[in-house]
Amino acid sequence: MDQSSALFLALLLVLFVLVKWFIKTESHPSAQHATVDTGLSSQSTGAAGGRAQGTGAVRRRRRPVNDDMIEVVQALAPHLHSEQIRYDLERSGSVEATVERYLRGEDFPFPPGYTAPIPPESPQQDSSDPRKRSNIRADDLLQKYDVDPAEDMSAVEFHELDMDARKRFMVWRARKRMEANLQK
Repeated sequence: MDQSSALFLALLLVLFVLVKWFIKTESHPSAQHATVDTGLSSQSTGAAGGRAQGTGAVRRRRRPVNDDMIEVVQALAPHLHSEQIRYDLERSGSVEATVERYLRGEDFPFPPGYTAPIPPESPQQDSSDPRKRSNIRADDLLQKYDVDPAEDMSAVEFHELDMDARKRFMVWRARKRMEANLQK
């Protein structure tokens, strides 16, 4: 083996190691997490800190935002508007990063130039319509089950009573407990 062949093989080996090293750092999960974090922080501090956006040394890959990604985030955060979710997914490029931001309680702004929809006002309730009036009324259980609060039912055995007598007994017992609590 002559010297040029050995040099060529050594150069090929070094080139292989370098390519492998570059590919490995981009595909490692911690490297991806770091690129997403540094990318977001450089974007958020870019306008306020005076730095130009896009000058970060770290490169990150973004997936195009599709409806499935929005649905996944909206399943976890149903009160967020789909435009808020889309905007954050476009910034982060990752459903996981968006969900983590939501779980940390961070703010999800609307995209620039987008006006938030105004929720429709609830129509005024017209109480003249009998279908819309509430028919739920508090019943006086003493009158409904014909219970006399002065009657002493303490000697009655609950298991020996029929269904109507059990109802009367339970109303009487609840009334006595309420009176005892009010006297304390």
